[in-house]
Amino acid sequence: MGRAVNILWLALLLMGCVDSSRQASEQINNEQAGSLKQNKEILYTELVNRLTDLKALSELPEEGEGSAMWASYDRKSKVDAATGAFIEWGANNDGLSPQFIRMEGENMVLAEMEGPGAIVRIWSASPGKGKIKIYIDGNETPVVDLPFIDLFNTASIPAFNYPELVYETAARGFNNYVPISYQRSCKVVAEPDWGQYYQFNYITFPEGTTVGSFEANPSPENAAALATVNNFFKSSFGELSYAVAGTEEQKLTGEIAPSSSKTITLEGSKAIYALKAQVKGADDKRTAEALRKLILSIRWDDEKAPAVWSPLGDFFGTAPGYNLYKTLPMGMTEDAMYSYWYMPFGKSATVTLENNFDQPLQVNLTLSLEDLQGSADQYGRFHAKWHRNILPPEDPARWPDWTMVETEGRGRFLGMSLLVWNPKGGSCKQYGGEGHHWWGEGDEKFFVDGETFPSTFGTGTEDYFGYAWCIPEYFAKAFHSQNYTEENMGYQSMNRWQVIDNVPFQKSFDGYLEKYFPDNWPTQYATVAYWYLNEGGLDPIGPTPVDELYGWETPFEVYREPGVAEGESMQIASNTGGWATNDAFADENLYDQVSGHKILLWHGEPNAENELNTTFKVAKAGRYRVKANLVKVPDGGKFRLALNNQPVKKELNFKSDVTPGKAEVVDLGVFDINAGEQVLKVKWIETKGPERRFLLDYLKLEPVK
Repeated sequence: MGRAVNILWLALLLMGCVDSSRQASEQINNEQAGSLKQNKEILYTELVNRLTDLKALSELPEEGEGSAMWASYDRKSKVDAATGAFIEWGANNDGLSPQFIRMEGENMVLAEMEGPGAIVRIWSASPGKGKIKIYIDGNETPVVDLPFIDLFNTASIPAFNYPELVYETAARGFNNYVPISYQRSCKVVAEPDWGQYYQFNYITFPEGTTVGSFEANPSPENAAALATVNNFFKSSFGELSYAVAGTEEQKLTGEIAPSSSKTITLEGSKAIYALKAQVKGADDKRTAEALRKLILSIRWDDEKAPAVWSPLGDFFGTAPGYNLYKTLPMGMTEDAMYSYWYMPFGKSATVTLENNFDQPLQVNLTLSLEDLQGSADQYGRFHAKWHRNILPPEDPARWPDWTMVETEGRGRFLGMSLLVWNPKGGSCKQYGGEGHHWWGEGDEKFFVDGETFPSTFGTGTEDYFGYAWCIPEYFAKAFHSQNYTEENMGYQSMNRWQVIDNVPFQKSFDGYLEKYFPDNWPTQYATVAYWYLNEGGLDPIGPTPVDELYGWETPFEVYREPGVAEGESMQIASNTGGWATNDAFADENLYDQVSGHKILLWHGEPNAENELNTTFKVAKAGRYRVKANLVKVPDGGKFRLALNNQPVKKELNFKSDVTPGKAEVVDLGVFDINAGEQVLKVKWIETKGPERRFLLDYLKLEPVK
């Protein structure tokens, strides 16, 4: 078992507020028991403790608990109040169409909430230097008054000096998880030039709750609590983050033959607080198939249908295969897959592993248990369901909503993992509507307790998962990760855990992602949704047929020219003007002409030096005829090139009179080339018109005798 940490206890220890280990132990037990009831007073240290307290999530929500989000979604999406009709539901001008509640002079009101509550997550893709002012409880002086970019700067104010809570991911998403509490109200105001995209997730407490105050310069107690969380996230991933009273272990081990299963039954009023799994026996090349066809199912008490049903690998938050990553509740390490979601039951739990793989698998499933405190009726039952496609909303006006989960009862939504199969990459103008630019344009939409308009309406799928700008980079933080990537041309695997920002519901929860690209593009999704639900609540997601578990992705082979130096593989060494990237997709109508679908893209900039230097490698020295596959477009410019300071004699014109353009192979001449790194220099011939784009697919070197 990992080292258990109770954030509030450690914070108090740091302050010398606990006189003895006996008193500290009593405090932990009292807090654990007290968490079963909604406190009328929530200290700021207790609010911080919610960042790591997975155990408390299992408690069914009180009336008055809530979670919602203000965001820069496209306000053209509306629901007619009189008829209930969905209007422009697929609008996708997020961050550009009106993206605020109202104007106050030159300033925009971005968010406005009634308390008691707290902002618990702030996200942006492009925060600027214009100030964000956060006013609480009607005060004229803002509690936060900073350039938006500095809300993600650990050096801006002492309250944000916690780099595991305030950070930019490797994939260019800005995140801040420091709670900003308020008693009666909160208003977020943005001055001009504040940036472009935003999300403010906030939680609401039941009426009458007193909540401790956020401080830009935290008190010693509050600073200690934040530091303890930060240090845990920095050094203790893969370990248990909450205290348990006593431990018991049960194991489900041994070989499971093809088309057979193993089951273990747990008796009593208990909770699984840790689940760890190891699987062996499959050929290394078939690990992904084995982990998809080995099914984990769990039934709580007398339920006839499983509350947990998922391929084992996907259950642990990533696919395809075994991908090393760590987040707070889930991960895969060199030793084992782990889950620290707290899973209570009243009388019994039946845990089954079913092998649908064609080889025997050796499994070792370890379940760590503790006796349940209080009545089992106070807790939700843990649900986790994998599916590829379930029925979309019946109303065609709801396009492009893709159903992630629909459930009825009382509980909490905890987040999801998502596997995307998108082999073409790039855009989908043919079917994608306003969201044709790339697969991640789709917003999340969460309807709570029968809402007619979602209280969470996002700005893009990648934004929900905490990154931005379709950047296919690995990252793993406490509450989210992108743990497998094929550079947006194949598989992408990511997850987001809503811990402090979990979504409580009393009657129902309906969660959707906008999916602009259709399955036959092909762009296909598989997900695991995680939530708590009261015993007897409705969970309609059933098992997926065995023959649809693996190999459901529609094959697509990308055209690739053999033996060339791809533009997207060239490194940008220097750029004295314009905007350059080696991660741009060509127009989808040119995919049969553009190798790998990607290009090296550069925009010239008027009145700048406009010299781009890129590098690539050649294995063997020699004399070569060099040919370039250029992508010519209506706004293509004129350029001069040099290879290793040997000028290309002809001027290259990238302009095409055809829309969307065409690819054309051009002979650049014969060059003497040494083995190793080569330098391709590009210079824009400046014009007064819009013709300034440079699009290189590849260079092909043909030996000359």
